[in-house]
Amino acid sequence: MKLLICLSTALLVVACGPSSPTQSSDTETTTKMTSTITTTTPAAPSPPVVPAALLTQANLDRIQNDMSPAEVEVILGQPSSSQSQPIPIVGGTQTTYTYQNATSAVTIVFKNNKVKEKSGTFGP
Repeated sequence: MKLLICLSTALLVVACGPSSPTQSSDTETTTKMTSTITTTTPAAPSPPVVPAALLTQANLDRIQNDMSPAEVEVILGQPSSSQSQPIPIVGGTQTTYTYQNATSAVTIVFKNNKVKEKSGTFGP
């Protein structure tokens, strides 16, 4: 019974909030609290730029059909971007690695984790 009375009293205090504002003579005093919350959205990370020394025709020539993504990354490093999608009808996955810098771009297409296509353009 004591526990029930204590719980009821606690609920009333929580539900009703703190006691009413202080009153003196004919003037009512209230305090208003405000707070400002500032949120920032982090900027999207920019894609990595591949060093020009890696994006060369000689390195593209080293990429051979049936190489794995790991073998390609040893030669060209991490791609600037990659995209994977299912291969319709036949099944499996096609992944496209794109390597870019200010003057050159290389695209490597993997089908089921094996190089099947490659292309590149190289600037000065």
